[in-house]
Amino acid sequence: MVESFLNRITRKVGKDSAVSIDKVSYDVPMQFISSKVEIRFLPDDMSCAFILYEGEHYPIRPTDKNENCRTKRSNTPSIDYSRIGGEG
Repeated sequence: MVESFLNRITRKVGKDSAVSIDKVSYDVPMQFISSKVEIRFLPDDMSCAFILYEGEHYPIRPTDKNENCRTKRSNTPSIDYSRIGGEG
């Protein structure tokens, strides 16, 4: 595959480590959370899509919603109460 013929788009990776392309969610490596990334792909074959970063290819894959719904998550609030001021 000749990379110069691939489509290129830039997306910002969400806190859930995902990007959206044509209303389809794709999982990307967690190291890119909150970063803008360049994604290269063939429009008719997204299975070959990847992030190009510093000359390296990082594959992306469609988000598996069934897998995500079974992921264990903490019920503990993520609020840092030590930073909340108050006189008592």
